[in-house]
Amino acid sequence: MKITEKIKSPTKKTLIKKCHVCGFIMESESEVKKCSNCNKSFLPFHYFNKVHAKNSEEFSNLFSHVDEINEEDLVKGIHVIW
Repeated sequence: MKITEKIKSPTKKTLIKKCHVCGFIMESESEVKKCSNCNKSFLPFHYFNKVHAKNSEEFSNLFSHVDEINEEDLVKGIHVIW
């Protein structure tokens, strides 16, 4: 009889965001940069607490992965981490 060990993988988190312009619901593993329905651009969480980016590459780095986001960072009714 072969015994195999089951390895638990860490729980995968998903950020769910509702576009405040068109109401479209998006799921992602990192902060959503743009609505995939109406193309509305979004700012990263705590944008004004972060250093303002001088170019598009630096700006892209301001967006966090879902593991770096706390429940307190979310706008209630617009975001949820599942």
